[in-house]
Amino acid sequence: MSGTDRSLLCLSLAVAALALLAVPCAAQTATVPPKDDPRSVYQRRIHPVEAVERVDWPGRIGGLLKQEPGDLVITAVGDMIFNQPITQLPDPDRAGLFRIMQEADIAYGNMEFSLNDRPDLQRPFYNFRAPRDFRWEVARTGINLVSQANNHALDFGPEGLKECLQALDQTNITHAGAGATLAEAHAPGRTELAGHKTSVALLSYMRYWTAKYRSKDPNAPSLATIDPAVILVAKGGKAEKVEGPLESDVKAMEDDIILARRRADLLLVSLHNHDVTHHRAYGIQDQTPPNDEIMFHRAIETGADMVLGTGPHVLRGIEIYKGRPIFYSLGDFIYQYRTPDKIPVDLIHQRDTEMPVVPGQSIWDRRDSRETMETVMVRMTLNQGKLTRVQLLPVTVDDEGPLYGVPRLAGTKRSAEIITLLQKLSAPYGTKIESKGWYAEVVLP
Repeated sequence: MSGTDRSLLCLSLAVAALALLAVPCAAQTATVPPKDDPRSVYQRRIHPVEAVERVDWPGRIGGLLKQEPGDLVITAVGDMIFNQPITQLPDPDRAGLFRIMQEADIAYGNMEFSLNDRPDLQRPFYNFRAPRDFRWEVARTGINLVSQANNHALDFGPEGLKECLQALDQTNITHAGAGATLAEAHAPGRTELAGHKTSVALLSYMRYWTAKYRSKDPNAPSLATIDPAVILVAKGGKAEKVEGPLESDVKAMEDDIILARRRADLLLVSLHNHDVTHHRAYGIQDQTPPNDEIMFHRAIETGADMVLGTGPHVLRGIEIYKGRPIFYSLGDFIYQYRTPDKIPVDLIHQRDTEMPVVPGQSIWDRRDSRETMETVMVRMTLNQGKLTRVQLLPVTVDDEGPLYGVPRLAGTKRSAEIITLLQKLSAPYGTKIESKGWYAEVVLP
């Protein structure tokens, strides 16, 4: 090193030292906030960090993606509440998850947030919104087919919904269940598959425990809904309320299916089902009420090739009905609903009635239940119009830390536990699920 170089190096070090001294003391201390600081809710951990497992995810996924000539692949995930970029994350168990969707012909998810540039139109306190440009991040995940008949599609009013539909159209993401009119909401979203002489259609409906989302003006932005009906029956000398889906709404769904079937080779139906509130007083809602099974069955009987259930925010069972799959609930996939830079007052979410309360536990240490943060990605293969394989890929969603709500492929232990749970939930339907190690397969008839 020359004398000039040494002089320049000494000068640089001196400048750096002076800059460090100029930094306030608070900035030089550890950035971990005090334990009782409510601003730390999403950053501080109450669970031990899981050890990183040595897994050859590229090798596993490469083997999974092998196809036969003529294979058509569909992936399906559950609820997506999405507002922070995640596709750039390098972790192989996260990047691999997106690769599976990117490699599929159709990648479906329930879009339970809005894309719009109108935060001033927010209605409830849930701020499930991302700016319109975020549409490109949605596309980067591989998702190209979304259902929109859900209870958050109108959180930003009619104008917010219209902006969201335009953003999806600009990104070539096919959608169904919401529209500029009620007729558009009931119309199928259609897409053609590159490399296949196959047209795919999606119909989407929401079943809620009240009629609050029913369209009041068929010429205004609307959702396709299946509303509740309540009757009184005599039981034990008393009148008891019995609830189920409104017959006329189920009939409207059947009419939509018949019309869509005429112009589609493959028809998917999405049912966003809220049979009761998510209030934790009702417990973990992993069972579909028998009266609600009716609309799933009727969709298959009328011509749907598969029914994709979302809404309960937990997994429910799988049924192979008349040779076609029904997924009663796919749980949560991307669950970024607690983001402090979107809703700065953490206390609001900590008091959310959907949060489980543990006696004696600090309100700041509440976390979503484990069932809410575990799910599966479904990967289905069809060939010559016949369903040949249904694979179930266990997924966990981070429940604390800076990547709260971000999914990853489950490690060995959690994967086995999720498969066991899904076997238990599906057993009442006579569905057999076989473990293949890191994933599982449904035994088809």
